[in-house]
Amino acid sequence: MKVEEVVEEALKLVLPEEGEIRMGKEAEEELRRRLDSLEVEYVFVGSYARNTWLKGSLEIDVFLLFPEDMPKEELREKGLEIGKAVLDSYEIRYAEHPYVHGVVKGVEVDVVPCYKLKDPRNIKSAVDRTPFHHKWLENRIKGKENEVRLLKGFLKANGIYGAEYKVRGFSGYLCELLIVFYGSFLETVKNARKWTRRTVIDVAKGEVRKGEEFFVVDPVDEKRNVAANLSIDNLARFVHLSRAFLENPSLGFFKPKPKKGVEPERLRKIIEERGTAVFAVKFRRPDIVEDNLYPQLERASRKIFEFLERENFMPIRYTFKAAEKFCYLLFECQVKEISRVFRRMGPQFEDEKNVKKFLSKRREFAPFIEGGRWWAFEMRKFTTPEEGVKFYVSGHWHTLGKNVGESIKEYFEVVSGEDLLKEPVIAEICEMMGVKG
Repeated sequence: MKVEEVVEEALKLVLPEEGEIRMGKEAEEELRRRLDSLEVEYVFVGSYARNTWLKGSLEIDVFLLFPEDMPKEELREKGLEIGKAVLDSYEIRYAEHPYVHGVVKGVEVDVVPCYKLKDPRNIKSAVDRTPFHHKWLENRIKGKENEVRLLKGFLKANGIYGAEYKVRGFSGYLCELLIVFYGSFLETVKNARKWTRRTVIDVAKGEVRKGEEFFVVDPVDEKRNVAANLSIDNLARFVHLSRAFLENPSLGFFKPKPKKGVEPERLRKIIEERGTAVFAVKFRRPDIVEDNLYPQLERASRKIFEFLERENFMPIRYTFKAAEKFCYLLFECQVKEISRVFRRMGPQFEDEKNVKKFLSKRREFAPFIEGGRWWAFEMRKFTTPEEGVKFYVSGHWHTLGKNVGESIKEYFEVVSGEDLLKEPVIAEICEMMGVKG
């Protein structure tokens, strides 16, 4: 198929169906009626308001606009009060300040309080910027709505849509800006083939230049990088996907690919053939929102990986998983077991004070001079990466992220071998190790 034919077929995968559109309009009309009865100023924003939402992803965002001089506490209270009053059912969620998430006529709705500002440079919290984003995009995106859907669908199918930390991909706002800038989905992917980690896209000025990092200038606030949450790896994935799609156009680029695993027995054989140590730190999942949990899982994994490097276990890669009840920090090391003895570097012979200090320590083996400095043999407390991680985590749990560290302090275990293959992490291990399904 030609690329244009693929794009035409892909539209069917991303366009909302008539029933979904009708459902959205009914919910919107009812929501407007309820808000008008409360005499509150509001604005509909986001993908629903701009008609760029993906098939099966209908959600309405309403921002309540309050006077600039209203105290923050009063804004929060009134925002929650109104949100509860206009929704059929609700729950309180938290961003920079609490907002109300719920349902109206079967459609999910977010009711978010913010300040009605004249200038976006005077924002008091990140949500205050959203109405300005909507106003800037509202007319510019008209006629390009389906191009936005194609880009979102392409990204979502490949696991890089969403700015939340769990994904660290492209936000909906970033997608819309790229379509405004390049004009279409195809032009976006054609140009993306040449993006680098130093590409700067200035949407308002209509120019691309070189900078210090990948930076998409917010037309509402030129100091803000709309792509700040996009990881360098997901930028690289999008560039690669754009090249691959244009070289070999296929509808498969718009269809989600489930995480692939293999049978535990096959994975056990692969690990044996690789001759590596594969294991996980398992602990109870902290009761916190994902945007707080995932950065801590990243931090904890990185800290343990660095420890394994320092102890010469030659770690290859790490990943992590947050399951329903437990979290897993997964590692693969080239070294399965190391000798008990190792060399401790001492001072150079000219450093008399520190030489005396070094030689004064009790040791099982005699220190020696090599290359003009003192050395000594010492015994390790552990010889396998699993033992090392148990030792490290037990004494350094407080460095692994506040909530993750506290959970590890209460309970953790290092799982490996057959026990590891019984845990719900087969797909993650396969991905970490590059195992083909």
